[in-house]
Amino acid sequence: MLIVFLLDCALELVPSEISSFKDVQKQAGRKGKKPNEILLDQTYHGRAMTKLDKSDRRGRPDIVFHSLVTLLETPLCKEGLLQVYMHLQDGRVIEINPDVRLPRNYDRFVGLIEQLLINGRVPVEGEPLLQVSKQNLSSFISKLRDESPNAETILTIEGGQKTSIRSFRDLLPDDVSVPVVIGIGAFPHGDISDDIKQLFNKHLELDREIMMAWHVCAEVLWIYSERVEVIRQRYSSV
Repeated sequence: MLIVFLLDCALELVPSEISSFKDVQKQAGRKGKKPNEILLDQTYHGRAMTKLDKSDRRGRPDIVFHSLVTLLETPLCKEGLLQVYMHLQDGRVIEINPDVRLPRNYDRFVGLIEQLLINGRVPVEGEPLLQVSKQNLSSFISKLRDESPNAETILTIEGGQKTSIRSFRDLLPDDVSVPVVIGIGAFPHGDISDDIKQLFNKHLELDREIMMAWHVCAEVLWIYSERVEVIRQRYSSV
């Protein structure tokens, strides 16, 4: 089982500090919502965001959108061998139902995430497709280690151990019963905090240049899929 955590996702509703800014008010009006009901987005709120702390790490919902589209509805996910979580910068963790079919349209995705952050789950009633977890990142990984002591925890990070694709593949177990947790940063600039780094046993650098989060997702996804031979198994069952 591959478990992907998109770390420090640049997803949040517009904070109160900039809700009165003209650009924010204007976009909220176009959407028929209050400023604190829309996603913070550098594209629309860049000037106002200069007033925010750590603004260079925030307001990039598109990073999460492209990463999720890359990961979900893949052969690995369809085989029930992939679980994806979003870890937000405020510490909350979003659980994603593997059966979810996210909107292909970015604007519709934004609307879905706005509902999620306002209500804590989507949909409000019935089986949730997205919901805020009761666990944080640390408790999730601790629980996983207690249940599966042989679980692998890997953080993809600049400055980690330089690792070729072949070496990365060989690090992964070929037994799908062994959980593999991969942490991938989903924010535009900055570094992963030391508190998060220490949760992962291995720190790997997959390329000499910084890759976009969705490129890392694609590489991890297909290397793991090849390692556990998910495509061969899908064809052998035909």
